[in-house]
Amino acid sequence: MKYCRSCRAVYRDADTMCPTCRKKLRDITDINEPVRLCIIGGTERAMLTGLLHDAEIPFIEGNNMPQGVANEIVTGYDVKLNNIDVQVPFQALPEASELLESIETVDNPNEPMLDDIKAHIERLAADKGESEKKLSPAARTTIKVITAILFLILVGVVVLGTDKITEFFMNLFGGK
Repeated sequence: MKYCRSCRAVYRDADTMCPTCRKKLRDITDINEPVRLCIIGGTERAMLTGLLHDAEIPFIEGNNMPQGVANEIVTGYDVKLNNIDVQVPFQALPEASELLESIETVDNPNEPMLDDIKAHIERLAADKGESEKKLSPAARTTIKVITAILFLILVGVVVLGTDKITEFFMNLFGGK
């Protein structure tokens, strides 16, 4: 799966450019990457954010139209409240999409890709699990102990080195 770093929309692997903002798409490599669930407003937004909150799915709301104030003056309605970009972590996208589908008046832009999204999340979770399995808890503890010992040795060398340098300069300029 890929996403646009600018608008946070999710696309299939075959896509290379975001059709909305014309930016190059990037691979999703982190299951916690914030991605767009939908652009929503009004009562539907209140319903969706309530559902996300109740399901304990973290989300971010942002103004989809940075020129919102100018559009409000021209169009006469508050676009800042009607064009809210709701983003969730990539791993929560399938569950959040199901909640979005429960609001019948809103189209789910991710619905056609849900199977691909779930498969990609499983691959990323498996890759993360493998990388965490590389070091056993005993190996991690050993590395922490060795790092602490090396740090203490470094501090000792710095303190002794400072004393020696100070002594050298004092002798050089005739001090005691």
